[in-house]
Amino acid sequence: MSYRAFLTVSPAPLAILSNRLSTQNRAAAGWLDDIIAGQAWIRRFDIDDITAIPGMLAECAAAGIGTVCVDGGDGTAGLVFSALINGRPYDTPPALALLPSGKTNMTAEAWSLVGDRREALAGVIARHAAGTLEQTVHEHPVLAVHEDGRPARYGAFFGAADVVDGILYCRRAIYPKGWPNTISHSAAIGVLLWKAMTAGQKGGVVEVRGKDADDAWQEDGRFFVVMATTMSRLLLGLSPQPVIGQGAVQYLSLRPGPRAVLSTVPGIVSKRVGPGAARTVRRTDTAAFTFAGAYTLDGELYEATADKPVTVDGSSTLRFIRW
Repeated sequence: MSYRAFLTVSPAPLAILSNRLSTQNRAAAGWLDDIIAGQAWIRRFDIDDITAIPGMLAECAAAGIGTVCVDGGDGTAGLVFSALINGRPYDTPPALALLPSGKTNMTAEAWSLVGDRREALAGVIARHAAGTLEQTVHEHPVLAVHEDGRPARYGAFFGAADVVDGILYCRRAIYPKGWPNTISHSAAIGVLLWKAMTAGQKGGVVEVRGKDADDAWQEDGRFFVVMATTMSRLLLGLSPQPVIGQGAVQYLSLRPGPRAVLSTVPGIVSKRVGPGAARTVRRTDTAAFTFAGAYTLDGELYEATADKPVTVDGSSTLRFIRW
């Protein structure tokens, strides 16, 4: 696709929020310069401080910008979601094009743009200029994480128990090797599964209370992983396959030990993980997690205390560009 195919008219303004701190942007800070050069109708905001994101989106709203490209990874996307939903700078949220510019780009791959980010951005600009971009927009629920006394955080994936160790292991031991993401994430999952098989009765102690339109449910004890997501596809294309429950949130838990892990391996190979031995996979409207320790929202780490449950839901939606 020609980057200059859209130069014959001056379209409505479009914004790009570019996180210069994201992994790929630190390595190639000027990757989009030639794509947007000379396009006065494209507003570029360079993020050097994440606290500036709400103000940038307020500027976009005041300028009537209805399409916002997010140039960053999962963490950047979640910060934009939170600023849009908590701050409400727009009456109707803009269409978001998530460009895969981070170390992990699960959210972009699940809801927005994949592949080469130059081609993705050029495609957004060309379709916007041609007036056909709205045809690619779809609405999707995002995951809200509530803690007592804090504004909700928004993203796509919540995880607790030993999955946090996997994230730390990736950062400390695997990512520095410079391997492609597919190899890095496969290695991390392999190490985690081995740990779960040999952990005996270890694992994080978590109490979970959930609710949907028809059912209140619960489980507690030691878990290798508990997770909640509004995505239908996770790292490496893994897809939860719930057969019970209702709601926008998909919940999965796995107990530690060889039996639980070995029964999960066929699902990992086929990329379709359903309920089974020592494993719960279901849908729900809300889930409240009570535990002490770290949890992750889209790769960022936070700390929970046992006296304040962390509650997730999927009641908020945003609009995404995808083709």
